[in-house]
Amino acid sequence: MSTDPPPQSCRDPFDDILDAVVSGEVSPQHNILLNDTLRSDPEARRAYIRSLAFEAMLAQEFAPLEEVTRVAPVRSNRWRAAAAVAATLLMAATLAWQLPLGGNPSAGTADNMLDQAPEITHAVITALDEANGRFGHVALSQGLRLAEGTLELDSGVVEITFDSGAEVTLEGPARLQLESDHKARLAAGRASAHVPEPARGFVIHTPSSYIRDLGTAFAVDVRDDRETDLQVLEGEVEVSATGGRAGEPPTILRQREAVRLADGGMRSINFRADTAGARRQPRNAKIPPSVHWSFDSWDGDSTSDASRGLLLKFQPKQGTGAPATCDGPFGRALHFDGQGDSARAEIPNTGGSQARTVACWVRLQADASSANALSHGILGWGGKRAPGKWQLVWNQAQGEGAVGALRVECGEGFVIGSTDLRDDRWHHLAVVCLGGPKANVASHVRLYVDGRLEALTGRHPHKIDAAASRSLALGACFGRGANRASLTFMGDIDEVHVFEGPLLPGQIERLMHRNSLRQAKP
Repeated sequence: MSTDPPPQSCRDPFDDILDAVVSGEVSPQHNILLNDTLRSDPEARRAYIRSLAFEAMLAQEFAPLEEVTRVAPVRSNRWRAAAAVAATLLMAATLAWQLPLGGNPSAGTADNMLDQAPEITHAVITALDEANGRFGHVALSQGLRLAEGTLELDSGVVEITFDSGAEVTLEGPARLQLESDHKARLAAGRASAHVPEPARGFVIHTPSSYIRDLGTAFAVDVRDDRETDLQVLEGEVEVSATGGRAGEPPTILRQREAVRLADGGMRSINFRADTAGARRQPRNAKIPPSVHWSFDSWDGDSTSDASRGLLLKFQPKQGTGAPATCDGPFGRALHFDGQGDSARAEIPNTGGSQARTVACWVRLQADASSANALSHGILGWGGKRAPGKWQLVWNQAQGEGAVGALRVECGEGFVIGSTDLRDDRWHHLAVVCLGGPKANVASHVRLYVDGRLEALTGRHPHKIDAAASRSLALGACFGRGANRASLTFMGDIDEVHVFEGPLLPGQIERLMHRNSLRQAKP
């Protein structure tokens, strides 16, 4: 067991947001991230309210002293402003996280805003083995989506895959509370977690510990006496004792190390290779039907999908001719010069609110400018009118989210990621639509960049109901820019996959590395 101090990266990014709130230096992006975190993380809500309450108390206590001193009027004004902001935010704290990102709070009542913000889920049940239990009032079943709440497992085994990519295997009897894509609380029972690199930082709380993954597989056992046994199966974890005499800095545990945590203390125990609840053999997730264009070979202006033979045809803005290609992550890629060229195909099952996954590689120039409003459409389908469109673009609207980040639009709604793609490098993009009769772009879409779940910097709700169009467009954007000019694309696209179902995070990572979900032949 090592007592090495944790690296700087272990600081919770939410702490930085709180610091910005307290200092009065909240940027629009901070505000969006703050709202998104508060909506999905109960612990963050509690920390937010405590922090604001403390700052409001300090402001109220010391502001009168500043006013009578009259030595530093600027500081006095800042304290009064901080007090006013803190008091206002504190009163709104119980509602702030419920408002949809990207919306206009003055556009309707709080009740109407809440109606527009459907429940956000964080994980899915991917396997069951004689499992008997429930999530809320719903019986456990494979494919059940899990929102914030408690899973009660009376017996058997259930495997849960979080949208971040973390996989938790729970052995009954057990009780697990889901809090976000990256956090859960094991109140009782046995669990093991496999956390791939894209999900690094996944957290499990227990009654006596705080466990933060640093790239691991680990097993946790919480007994009736609230003691926690932690066994590190692979990699490293950061662990702290909670309650009682807790207060020591976090400890780094490495492979084949184990500890017992209770009453605020921690002590080493023998590692057990046969740890109950240890990682089970990975299961082969179902691969939904798909189409795939690689752009490696062309017959004049057309190329075909390998599995169904569906043609994708290059359409230059003027005249005819073969498309321009360049080296891509896998073979050749399709190049668009921003002058109006596009490529189109007819594919089935893209309309309505069906579950689907779109994945591709994209490269944008480092000097791509948001001032060029004609070069941001990547891929889309549906009607040209706003209500029927479904499309991937890179965001140009500074007031709605991170500029340069992946943006998915459905009708008037959208979600915006956080990674600026404008760096002249190839990035793997995957957009998962969970589908269903209540599907909403603000709650049922997941964005992955380079295999990692994106934090959202912007969101505006709209029911997912794309027009029943079979036409897929690459390098174009549905809609019109200034002076009704057609919206086009400047950049490179490679390996376009469209799946008729939602991929799991592990499948997205495999697709990124192998360009296929098929098992390699021995």
